[in-house]
Amino acid sequence: MYVLGIETTGPKGSVAILDLGKKKNEGGEYEVAMRTCDEPMGHLKNLMAMAEELLRSESAAPRDICAVAVSQGPGSYTGIRIGAASARAIAQALDVPLIPVGSLDQFRQTARAEDRRVAVIFNARRGQVYGAVFERDGGEIRDILAPGPCMLTDVLALTEPVKDRVIFYGDGADAYADQLEGYCIAPEERRYPTAELTLTAAMAALEEEDREKGREAGCESLWDYSVCVPYNEMDPVYMRETEAEQKLKDGSLARAREAKMAKFRSR
Repeated sequence: MYVLGIETTGPKGSVAILDLGKKKNEGGEYEVAMRTCDEPMGHLKNLMAMAEELLRSESAAPRDICAVAVSQGPGSYTGIRIGAASARAIAQALDVPLIPVGSLDQFRQTARAEDRRVAVIFNARRGQVYGAVFERDGGEIRDILAPGPCMLTDVLALTEPVKDRVIFYGDGADAYADQLEGYCIAPEERRYPTAELTLTAAMAALEEEDREKGREAGCESLWDYSVCVPYNEMDPVYMRETEAEQKLKDGSLARAREAKMAKFRSR
């Protein structure tokens, strides 16, 4: 049985699968197959085609999918909606559960492999970011800054004192390159969220639940896990209102509409 992973919140959409029937490798990791869309924001056009290609490469069929892990945000508003809608449609059609994964939270898995503090920033414009800072403490990962909306200065306040042992991930590292001068930036091929990270985080959540409940890994059904939800209970995580929602709330959208109508009437 396979778990399908979908990531569309970042600049490059990707799809991945892992076979639950295969043992982990010597590093204790699942082997994951992934396809990435190099076309900027080509998620909608390429997502399903990449999923079909992956299944063919594994000689698998849609009926072999037992769950769908999806990155639920924050990130690109359009990307989040595409990923959420696609994951829901697949889960509904196949009657399998969804495993929602925060696009910031998935970098906890990256922190396990780093011997330094991991800072993740997604660009939210005007000095704002969706940010998180993680650090490995033995076998555990500590939240130095819990995932959420914040200012870039909040992240820098937690990284400046240990600047020589911090690495930055996320598209915010591109947008705020000037402010991050002197910091280590992850290489582009590892800088952004991926479906592989989404799957790894989903499997970590399943394993953590097994440990908490004192049971052997692998229930008979993934529906038995609390981290798995039905397709209609998976909500996107935007963390901030869209610009249109903000304008609607503060009245500026109505004022702009009225100004346009007044200009039209005066012709």
